Amino acid sequence: MQIDYKSVVTKQVNGGAIGFVELASQLRTAVMAGEIPVGESLSSSKELAARYGVCPETARRAAKLLEREGLVAAQARQGFRVLARANDPSHGLPIAFVVSDGESADVWDELDQNLFAGLQKAAGDRGWPMLAVGAGLRSAREVMNQLRDCRACGVVLDTTNAELLAEVGRVRLPIVMMDAWDPEMRLDAVVQDSFQGALLATRHLIARGHKSIGWLGKISESVQSQERFGGVAAALAAAGLTARPEFMLDTSSVNTARAARALLSRADRPTAVLGLWHDAASELVHAAMELGLKPGEDVEFVGWSPEEVYNGTYRRLFGSAPMPTTMVWSIAELTRLAIARLSERRANPALDPALIKVPVHLRLSGQEE
Repeated sequence: MQIDYKSVVTKQVNGGAIGFVELASQLRTAVMAGEIPVGESLSSSKELAARYGVCPETARRAAKLLEREGLVAAQARQGFRVLARANDPSHGLPIAFVVSDGESADVWDELDQNLFAGLQKAAGDRGWPMLAVGAGLRSAREVMNQLRDCRACGVVLDTTNAELLAEVGRVRLPIVMMDAWDPEMRLDAVVQDSFQGALLATRHLIARGHKSIGWLGKISESVQSQERFGGVAAALAAAGLTARPEFMLDTSSVNTARAARALLSRADRPTAVLGLWHDAASELVHAAMELGLKPGEDVEFVGWSPEEVYNGTYRRLFGSAPMPTTMVWSIAELTRLAIARLSERRANPALDPALIKVPVHLRLSGQEE
């Protein structure tokens, strides 16, 4: 897309031709205000000269001055392209948080709302505004048009939608994936340490004497669910235990409540089960109660929850039933690290992609903080 910069930059000052410093100043102002979007071209020196009534050498020197400042980069036969660091969130341009939920943040699920609140806090500490963008049923192009219209200067993505990732990549916005990740995407990502959390949960059950351990939760749905299952398998193997296939129930495409009841109804049921999602943990506890089993005595469970909702939403899931031992992680730390990595990515676009994992730790049943 070519932009008519005649409406952005004044050709002349006091009736005379402008010099390269004045031209650079006006271009810099337009770039920093987001009037020339990230990824757009300033065009060639010859085209700039014709547009602003200066000689090509003046235009070239103005563009080179912006290049030395890190605002634009030279492109062979295409002039100078605006870099992400030029559109500065400290000057009011927003960082967009894009998720697969509905278009409005007020209809997002609780986790996404908490993630957005965490991002607002982490970005606000730097003086950066945040923009909530729900992809919903909209096309990737429609989402990108919203980002352009709002002049977003960076994106935090909680989705693995390949079409949307491709669209964002075309405009060269700095991107950090958060709480979603796929190794084939070659992007920065900040995620929960799913492998570590599942490994520690399984070791905890083994240390308590359990040798018959089950799994209720997603496996095939995402890389993160596969990592959790991998942590379980690694801990069992290290202890010389075997994961019985009939005890490992993938709920990616089946009803969690029915699967929990079926697992705990078995005559040879496992003595402990890992339910490393909110729904899996709560359905296991409720199924046990319905079957006359005492959670924590007849069968032991381990759940998974953000620290920020542990004493609220998560606790309410169990009603009057005892809380299971739970692996907890911090939304505040996840969002802080995502904003920090986005800042690094803006400052140095050539950085290799990094995978950053937020630690998960064990909170015993009944333990208060």
